[in-house]
Amino acid sequence: MEGKDFDAKHFRQNMARYLKIIERILPFSSPAKILDLGCGYCYLTEFLKREGFQVFAVDFFYGDTPKIRCQQSGIPFYPLNIEVDDLPFEKDYFDVIILGEVLEHFNYSPLIPLNKIRNALKNGGQLILTTPNALRLINICKLLAGHSLHLDLERNCAEPIFYKGKRFFYRHNRIYSMRELIQLVSQAGLKTRSFGFVSEGIYLRDGIERVLLKSVLSPLLFMFPPLRDFLWLVAEK
Repeated sequence: MEGKDFDAKHFRQNMARYLKIIERILPFSSPAKILDLGCGYCYLTEFLKREGFQVFAVDFFYGDTPKIRCQQSGIPFYPLNIEVDDLPFEKDYFDVIILGEVLEHFNYSPLIPLNKIRNALKNGGQLILTTPNALRLINICKLLAGHSLHLDLERNCAEPIFYKGKRFFYRHNRIYSMRELIQLVSQAGLKTRSFGFVSEGIYLRDGIERVLLKSVLSPLLFMFPPLRDFLWLVAEK
């Protein structure tokens, strides 16, 4: 997958959640239909295509990167925003929809896109979702030290981009606890089947302070999973 658009830091830090998603998908027999909603750099998308799944991809950030990667791999790509656009698929179409690190970016009610996802899933189909953990250990430490969990003011006041007349910000607009996440998918008419927590990987080219902090915290995260960095959840229609 390496190339001019390969982001080694992003890949390394997110590898644990990629593996968790793959672990939940592999029991499906190929060619199951899978939608990678918010495919980003397409690392998962390309892997699943190579494993024989029928994969589709959606994104409207990351410039031309997802479109080019999908074209090179023969993956149908749709440049749309699920908060505004309808999914261009029949009802009850997908066996699996992946929503990886997207939920926290929604600018409006997350129930609107989640309802679209439910409609696109087959009966018995699964939503596999990952999102940052609001209660991760680093966040708790920040709060105890008197820092905000929100963006710094300069980034928070940045100019929005406009899509079909609506304002959007590419930032974490809302992060969730596991209890909130389970409640949210229930409100969207989906049943939670399993859930858990994964830790962000260590990228050795990070600043030494960040690497040391993660190394020190790793034993605590091993003993107390709810303090890990990411939430994962599998919900069924």
